[in-house]
Amino acid sequence: MQTVPCHLCGYDAPGQECRHCHHTAAEPSLADPRPSVVLGVLDGLRAVPTGLFFLATTSGIKRFLIPPFLLTLALFALLFWWSWGGLNALLDAAALQDISSLELEEGWLQDVATWLVEKQVVVWTARLSGWLVLVLTSSLVALYTFSVAYEALSGPFLDEIQGRLEERWFGRNPRNTIQRPTDLGVSRCIALSVGVCSVAVVAVAAWWTLSGATAWLALLAIPLAVTLAVLVEREYGVWLWWVLRVEGHTLWVSVKASLLALLVLLLFFWLKFIPVVGYILFVALAGFSTAITLLDIPFSRRQWSLEKRLQFMLHQFLPTVAFGAVASLLFLIPVLGPILMVPAASIGGQWLICRLDKSSLRPKALRVTGEAPEA
Repeated sequence: MQTVPCHLCGYDAPGQECRHCHHTAAEPSLADPRPSVVLGVLDGLRAVPTGLFFLATTSGIKRFLIPPFLLTLALFALLFWWSWGGLNALLDAAALQDISSLELEEGWLQDVATWLVEKQVVVWTARLSGWLVLVLTSSLVALYTFSVAYEALSGPFLDEIQGRLEERWFGRNPRNTIQRPTDLGVSRCIALSVGVCSVAVVAVAAWWTLSGATAWLALLAIPLAVTLAVLVEREYGVWLWWVLRVEGHTLWVSVKASLLALLVLLLFFWLKFIPVVGYILFVALAGFSTAITLLDIPFSRRQWSLEKRLQFMLHQFLPTVAFGAVASLLFLIPVLGPILMVPAASIGGQWLICRLDKSSLRPKALRVTGEAPEA
């Protein structure tokens, strides 16, 4: 389906009227006229703080961030536990069991060495040093990968948060109007999904720690949990299949967008070596590439193709670069950066898409009277 975005909400509106927002918004910042270029850049700069404001002031959405946060913590805890077990095994294998190989002469030095070995002081010192190195290394790795894992796991939950906000802004959740195949309550779907995911985490942890046929039997708990959830609530199966199908298509478009962003950075890496202006140009491209991934959920909700996404971002190049640059800087804040900025950037990106002009994405014959002319 070729989406013809509404100039306000961005959802498919092939006629002069939009059945989703009716060209009005309860949110004052979205009811303003389409911003000029300068105001558009300012909107890009304030999009992430605006997203954080909506997250803090909108009731009933913050609880959706708890499951992905706990799942991400469980994932990193499992990886740390596995790494620590491997390090212990390595130290056990390298533990000194016989001091004769040291060829020490009889005397106090041999006695001290014997005592150190018997008391396993060397081994425990190595363990303490290894633990400190592991904690330091894990902290550095988590600093740069936590946001990636958290964003991946929180995708469906952020999607629901954006639906709640759109309902607040436009009076309805357009995604549900267009695609949702069942009237099963969102809270019920989330409760069943959290239960299935919890079983899946335990099953994977058991598979990781056990060995042989027992380990593989543990994984059977996952399909059993899904089957039980579908038996408890028949409509959950319909909803789950719809989510998997939509998320699969979304993932494919997202992967293409991410690969494109990476390709852009690699092709233009040489800009960093140009004196003065080169680094500035590369930062702008990095902000643009970051925006491609951060805007993925609102783009996917509106069923925009990769071509339409790029068309919009090129038409609004400066605002999207400003948005991506601010988000990239805030992600670098230790701990709080990923935890707060992933949802704030997602919501801020959603607000920015609604805020910016999308008339260039509509055929000229279908443009609503009063829309801004194509640049």
